[in-house]
Amino acid sequence: MRNHPLADLSVLDQFKTIPFPPGYPADIRTFYSPVDDLHGALAYVIGCAQHEILLAMFGLDDDELAAALKTKMADPHVRVELTLDSSQAGGLHERTLLAAEAFPNTSVAVGRSERGAIMHLKMLVIDATILVTGSTNWSASGEHLQDNELTVAIHPARAAEARLRISQIHSHMLAKPYP
Repeated sequence: MRNHPLADLSVLDQFKTIPFPPGYPADIRTFYSPVDDLHGALAYVIGCAQHEILLAMFGLDDDELAAALKTKMADPHVRVELTLDSSQAGGLHERTLLAAEAFPNTSVAVGRSERGAIMHLKMLVIDATILVTGSTNWSASGEHLQDNELTVAIHPARAAEARLRISQIHSHMLAKPYP
């Protein structure tokens, strides 16, 4: 992790409107929309992925973030696992992302929760050590208009826990394909 582009989360400080106070933990950064640049922070984090991206996202209709994901999907050195809720995945942006050419190192699952409800997570794991969570859907309104929170943390144990849960949901959705 020492040589990882996100080994020092202070690189994300550029996306904070009001600077983080002195003594703020070096391994965590929290942003709030609509005042902070959540879109910029997300694009930066995705761009830093070197080995793996696991994403469980309820709403994904940000063209630039979808393009950043596509770039990583095309990279043979990056494994990408996208887990999307079926009630949102029929939108124009999601259809465009899902209609992309076949990427050999990518798995996409679209569906519902194990109990048939929505999959409402907004969670991203980068390279098994960076966890991005919060209430933010990846959309113009979620990133720029609504009151939402986005936290980026270097926390291998929490990232591993989230990674396991995302993979469980992903496997469930693959076993029960969306019609």
